[in-house]
Amino acid sequence: MKLARFPLAITLCALMLLGGCSLAPPIAPHPALDQAQRSETLTRRLTFVPDDKNADTQTLIAVLRLASDEMRVVLTTPYGQRLTTLVRDASGSRFEQGDAPREDALPFPPDWLATRLEWSLWPRAALEEAFADSDWTLDENRQQRLIAYRGERVARITPPPAQRDINNDSDVLLEDFQGDYRLRIAPLDSPTDREASR
Repeated sequence: MKLARFPLAITLCALMLLGGCSLAPPIAPHPALDQAQRSETLTRRLTFVPDDKNADTQTLIAVLRLASDEMRVVLTTPYGQRLTTLVRDASGSRFEQGDAPREDALPFPPDWLATRLEWSLWPRAALEEAFADSDWTLDENRQQRLIAYRGERVARITPPPAQRDINNDSDVLLEDFQGDYRLRIAPLDSPTDREASR
């Protein structure tokens, strides 16, 4: 009797392992490209800070161009080596080859980075329209913007776009609760970055 149940137990374990991959939220719906608040070029420092104290912090320079039909983000090292270009347009999100070898590409997919930048930059109405009729929701007040999937928090952005200055020259912090890291988006001359570099 016990032997007869053994294959069933293995099958159930295998299904649980395979099902675990689907527990992470899928990529969120993208807001319309023409609903971005800005159309000029932004240069920002992206600092990825893992919650794991043993993992390394990674800093990249992003030159971001928002247009009505495309988001294009050139990602370089702080020393100027172009790693890749993130492109998000009507065809989807993709990385274009940079100066670095392909095996040195970023450890996250293009759709993931595109959505995090959209959550940080697009106005509330654009994200609410994109999330309509989906399992994704946005909750925003003067202090923060919360992104959730089926009621579970995925990310928090502080401050939300509506509370930033007109030139968007303030630091933005995105906390990713699924990936256990923080992403700081800051101007190149941000006081926060100068203190962090000491």
